[in-house]
Amino acid sequence: MKFNFKPKVTKDREATNKELNCIQETEEMLAKEKKLPPASQMARDIATTHWKSLKSWLRGSQTITTTEEAERRWEICKTCPKLLYDETNPDTNKKDGRCTECGCFMNVKVHYAVAECPIGKWEKHCGCQTMCDCENGNCDE
Repeated sequence: MKFNFKPKVTKDREATNKELNCIQETEEMLAKEKKLPPASQMARDIATTHWKSLKSWLRGSQTITTTEEAERRWEICKTCPKLLYDETNPDTNKKDGRCTECGCFMNVKVHYAVAECPIGKWEKHCGCQTMCDCENGNCDE
């Protein structure tokens, strides 16, 4: 027994105005949509941040920033147009803000001392307690 599930076109027709309007509205909506970076870029960013945190910890430097600094960073992020505030964090199941530049959950990233804003709105600050080769208290490599 042979099954043929392909639909057969019985009549050629032009798209209706309603269908054309729907297509145009969808294309406009997609053009305005803020997209997250590719998963490879997000993985690279989080791996780099964790690597820098590990190196900072091994040097005896601060890996988590102060509450005041994290709050200052978060206030900057909340005013940024690059912040998507409708993404759900899989760890907390809460709606957290994600950056469309790096893809990070920014309310978490602001707590890393060695983390920095991908568009330069705030910088890393390690708060070194040791003699490392950092400039102005910012551990880099």
